[in-house]
Amino acid sequence: MKTKFLFSLLAAMLLTVAQTYAKNIFVVEGSEDSYNQIRVVNETSQKDFNCRIVLLNEDETTKEVYGVYNLKEYKDSDINTKRFKQGDKFAIQMPKDFPIEVSFYLEYKDYPLFDAVVVHLTDKTTEFNED
Repeated sequence: MKTKFLFSLLAAMLLTVAQTYAKNIFVVEGSEDSYNQIRVVNETSQKDFNCRIVLLNEDETTKEVYGVYNLKEYKDSDINTKRFKQGDKFAIQMPKDFPIEVSFYLEYKDYPLFDAVVVHLTDKTTEFNED
């Protein structure tokens, strides 16, 4: 009985670690109490792809899909508008067959009608020699 419990616990921990590394996760930390738009900007070397952003539960499982973003070329952007709060946790999900690893950085913008989180997708490479 103890062996099954330990095995189940270990499997759950490994699954959680795998999910964390498989997703690009961010928590909304801007200066506003709430936001109503997420914009995604393609700054990768890839063209013509979709990605999606999902709102996460506390345990980092998917609560709901916030939006699907269609990105055509470098510097192309797409927008979804729906209210969310500071402190909400999101994940960026790339297609299963996406050929590169991506990283990202966030920018918080205050537009006249929208408080937006801008997600800049970039290639996960470095221009510096880390050896």
